[in-house]
Parts: sequence; structure tokens; C-alpha cells
Amino acid sequence: MTPARRTTLSLLAIAGAFSPFAASAQTPSFTDVPSDHFAFSAVEFLKQNNIVQGYADGTFKPSKTVTRAEAVKIIVAPLVQAEALVKIDGTGFADVRGVADWAAPYLEVARGPLAIIDGPPKTDKFRPGDPVKKAEFLKMLELAYRSVQTDPVDPLSMFSEIRMPLSSDVADPNAWFYPYMRYALASSMTMADSQGKLVPGKDLSRGEVAVLHYRFLMYRQGVRKQALLSLAESEIVNILRLLDASSIAEADFASNRAYIASRGALASKHDADEEGIIKGAVKTSEGFVALVDAYEAGAKGDLQTVLARASDAWHLAEKAKEFSSALGTLASQMQQIAKTMADQARAALEKK
Repeated sequence: MTPARRTTLSLLAIAGAFSPFAASAQTPSFTDVPSDHFAFSAVEFLKQNNIVQGYADGTFKPSKTVTRAEAVKIIVAPLVQAEALVKIDGTGFADVRGVADWAAPYLEVARGPLAIIDGPPKTDKFRPGDPVKKAEFLKMLELAYRSVQTDPVDPLSMFSEIRMPLSSDVADPNAWFYPYMRYALASSMTMADSQGKLVPGKDLSRGEVAVLHYRFLMYRQGVRKQALLSLAESEIVNILRLLDASSIAEADFASNRAYIASRGALASKHDADEEGIIKGAVKTSEGFVALVDAYEAGAKGDLQTVLARASDAWHLAEKAKEFSSALGTLASQMQQIAKTMADQARAALEKK
């Protein structure tokens, strides 16, 4: 069953009403992070807020791999008073040297008050010199903000009703890292790479850690809505390309990511006049989930499910129009695709 041909999609233009955070023009703080570097805005923001520092030679070394101990310090340092750190006189980790190790105070805060890492008796080793993995960093960063007074984050409960496969490498909702990757998508911290993967096991560089941390803080400030709606649009374009290529599983992942991105935009801080367009984007993305389901059912010969999910998509598009007239063109495109699929399914049923 073939979906209607692609036409121009424009969530991006709609999202233009939202103002993303932009770093002010300035001389780069580090010689190896020029203004056109992918991590420039992130590094400058984090430096201005005393979250990251560079090296004595004026470099930041954005390509240098971050260790697990370094990652903990980056996360913990902004959340604890310096005088509290100097009072810590040891650590329960056998592979950390205790008070003589610069990492010990940060690890003890991470293990104790913040509870973002395990420690004795569950484990007596931290592996401080190992590279930090993407999923590990996301988990620690997100959990560190569970107890903040303003807008606490709970990745285990937020969006917990969403248990969709997100990519071929984040497909199991029972995997320990799933909720942290889900929240990272919903907050625009991460997105699928060119292969459609989220790479939870990737070793992170200093530049990558800076970008993840920066996007997380910007989402908490409510300035990542445009990024999320743009991501949803990009995934919708992806869906149609993948369906044309009969890559149903990848289209399914893309539709789920589009839905999570739009849900993240809805959960973000926004003004009342933005409510309609964002709710419409959620219904649009949800409609594409239904369209992919219908396409998959058609490939399996399950024509009744095709009819049911095509109907769902059509009605979700109608709801998107009700929320925002700006989504009329895209919603009508969705309805045309849904109608084409339903007509094909009815014709096939009549032949039986």
C-alpha cells in the first residue's frame, strides 16, 4: 500500500514564531571553539555560568573524551556549594583515592544527596577514568534535577505512558536507559543520527557533553520549542521518504520520535497564544503514527486495521485543524494520504 506522494511540509515555518536562545556575538573564549563550531553556543553559555572551564593554554579541547569522573563534576558543581565540597573527607569507592582525588567530593555528592550514581553496598567501584557513555551522562544529568526547587525533572515519570520503540538501538522500553533517552528526545537534547540511531553507548566528547547540558538547561527555560517542532517536521519528512522506500520499521521509529518531540514542546513552558499550534503539532505527529501503523498493517494484509488506523489519522488531522488553522495544509495532506489508504483497503476487501 503506497502513501500519497510527498508535498511540502511546513511545521518549521509555523514554529518560526518561537524565539530560540541565541548566543550573543562575542569573541570566542577558547581558541579551538570558534564561532562556527557546533558546540560554540553551548560552550560559551556554560562558561559564562561557571559550569565548564578550559585549559591553561586557552583551549577547551572539544574533541577530548570525557571520563565518568569529569562528567559527574560537570553535573554536580553547579548544584552544590563549594564549602560543602571541602567538608567531604573520603569516598566509599575503592578505585577512587579518597580525599586526595579531586573527584572524590563530587562523587560523594552524586552518590549521596543527589543519588545519581550507585555506591556501596551495591558497588564499591566507580571506574572514574572510563569514558562516559551518552546514556550514562543523560541519566545522571536528568536525575540530578529531581530535587531542585524550580521545575524539578523526573524522567522516570514524565512521558511514562510513552513506551514506543525510538530507534533500532533504543527499542526496548524496559531497558534501563530507555526513560532517559525518551526524556532527552522530548527535551530536544538529542536526535537520531543519519542512520536513524540514538547511539546510547557512544563515548562522549567535551563538545558533545556541553551541547547536551546546554540544551537541557535551555529546555528548562522554555526556549527549545522551535527546536522540537523543527525536529517533528524533520521526522515527518523522514517518515514519507522511508515509506516510499518500504522501510516500515524505520518509519515507525521516526513517527514515534516525531510524536515525542511534539509532546516535549507541549510540556515545555509556553504562552497561551502558542497553545493551539503546539497542540495541533501533537495531533499531527500522532496522526503520522497512525498512518505508519496503517501502512504496516497493509503490508501484512490486515485490511481492517488499515481502515481503523487510517480513520484515526483522518480524525487526528481534523483535530489539528481545530487547534490551529495554520496547520490546515499539512492536516489536509494527512487526510488525503489516509483516504487513499482507506480506499485501497476497501477495494481490496471488496475483491475477497
